[in-house]
Order: sequence, then C-alpha cells, then structure tokens
Amino acid sequence: MEQLDDARDDTRERLLHAALGQFAERGFYGASIAQIAGELELTKQALLYYFKRKEDLYAEVLRRISRRLMAAIRSNVDPNRTSAQRFEDMILGIYAESCANPLGTRVLMRELLENQERAEKAETWYLRPFLDEIVETLDDVKGLSALPRWQKFASVYQMLGAIEYFAISKPTLTRMYGMAEFDAISAAYPEELRRQVRRLIEYGQGR
Repeated sequence: MEQLDDARDDTRERLLHAALGQFAERGFYGASIAQIAGELELTKQALLYYFKRKEDLYAEVLRRISRRLMAAIRSNVDPNRTSAQRFEDMILGIYAESCANPLGTRVLMRELLENQERAEKAETWYLRPFLDEIVETLDDVKGLSALPRWQKFASVYQMLGAIEYFAISKPTLTRMYGMAEFDAISAAYPEELRRQVRRLIEYGQGR
C-alpha cells in the first residue's frame, strides 16, 4: 500500500511539473489536459484521476508558485533587522526565487496578461497573501507607515513588475547582447533593486 501511495505521489508531482511547463509556454487557454498527459505518456483519463478539471490543475500550479514566493520572502528575512532592511531582504528574495524558477514566473506573467476573463469569475486569489505580507511590512517602516495603502501597494507592484519582467528576459537579452553582457546585467540587477528600495525608504523619511 505504501509503495502504491508513493507511486501516486510521484505521478502527481510529474503531472504538476509537466503542467507548469505547458502553462508557462501556452497559457491557461492554450494548454490542454491531453497535451499535459501525453508529455508523460499517460491517458487523459489518468490525469483526470488526480485533477478533475484543467482549472483544478491550474489552481494547484498557482498555489505552489504562491507558496514558493511566500517561502522566499520569509526565509530570506532576518527578524533582528529593521523593518526597512527586512523589506529589502524580501525584494531580493523574490528576485532570487523568480530567476531560479522562470517557468513559474512565466505562468504569473501569463496569468496577469491573458486571464482577464477568468479573473472576473475567480473566487480564490492565491497571490493575495503574498502581496499583502510585503505591503504590510512597509506599515512598520518609519515615514512610510502613514502613506495610504494604495501608494505602498503601487511602489511594491512596480518593483515586482521589474523583477518578473527581467526574470523571463534571459533568452531574448542573451540573443540580443550575448551571454557575457547578460551576466553583467544580472550581476548589477540586485544592486539596482536595492537602490529602488532605498529611494522609497528615503522618500518616506524625508516627508
């Protein structure tokens, strides 16, 4: 029985990995259950044993991406540092996670760009706890706590957009400028993120 459970868990993990790649490449609407199952030489019915609908499979992919991002902002933060320093740690943790998992990043970009119809019907927002936790960190930063939430959210979202866009740009930038130039840009990118964070902090302290 234990071996059977292990085999089921392994198949489920393989399905989720294949689904991540298909959703990253084709988006929710372009990917199909048949394609995902076929990648693993399984039947469509075999996949439906684990996930009854494509929506359920996609939801689990989004849930896992959200968990990884949440883990990144928590594991990268030293509780002994100031709120401003913790916020900087969070942003850099998100950058590292996004670059390390470009497929997940592509899924998120496609979710924002292509799934407006689904968004109108969505009942669960897997990324909201992640976004809320980052914004709420600024509530404890001197000079920023009094800012309206919408302004803090806009600042955070601008940084996240810069991170996600760069994280999926490697193939294009490498072809445009070469690997050596891309490596130099990659090495400089975290420091530029730090500057953005510190400009936001300085703005708050100067008010």
